[in-house]
Amino acid sequence: MKVNKFLADSAHDAYPFYELCEFWGIEPFIDLNSKGKGNFKDLPSVSVNEFGIPICPKGYAMCFCGFNKSRSRLKWRCPLKAGSRRLRKNISCDCPCSDSPYGCTVYTKPQDDLRIFTKTPRDSKAWRKVYAMRSSSERSFKRIKNDYEIERCRVRSRKNWYFFIHFAAMNCHLDSWVAKAEKEHFDIWAEVLGKALAA
Repeated sequence: MKVNKFLADSAHDAYPFYELCEFWGIEPFIDLNSKGKGNFKDLPSVSVNEFGIPICPKGYAMCFCGFNKSRSRLKWRCPLKAGSRRLRKNISCDCPCSDSPYGCTVYTKPQDDLRIFTKTPRDSKAWRKVYAMRSSSERSFKRIKNDYEIERCRVRSRKNWYFFIHFAAMNCHLDSWVAKAEKEHFDIWAEVLGKALAA
C-alpha cells in the first residue's frame, strides 16, 4: 500500500513536513497557518499571493494550466487568455503584457518553496476538493477518542494501545455497516449469523 496524499490541518504547516513528504513521494495538502501566510523560505522570482498563485502585472491572479511532471513545475497563463468566460468579463486590461495570442506564461517550481508552490495549486477547486476529505478522518478520530473513550484508557504499553485503537476502528466500521443496512432495510444480522440464529 502506497500513501500518495497527506491531508493535515494548519498545525502541520512547517517546512519539515513538506520536505518529508517530498522525500517519500507524497503530495501534501496542508492548510496554511494564519500566522505564516505570505512568508516564503526563498523569495520567488515572480509576484505571488498568499496561496502561491502568480499575479500578473495588472494585479490579477493567473490561471493554472497543469503540472509538468518531467520538469516538476506548474504552468500559469494570462487570465485574460486562459480564464473562463465569466472570469474574462471581470478583467479590464487595455495594455496586455504579451503580444502573443497565447498570452503571458509563468512557471513556478515546488522546489523553490515546497510550502507555497504545491503540485495541486492552493485555493484551487481541485485542492479544496481533496482537502474536504479530511473532515471524514476528523469524524473518525472523534468516534475513536470520545465515543469509544480511548482517551480514558489506563494502559501504558504500545501493544495495548494498538489493540484498543484497532478494536475501536473495527467497531466504527461495523457501525457504518449496520447504519447502512438499516437505511436500506437489510437484515444484516440474518446475513452475518445465518437466518436460523438471527430468528
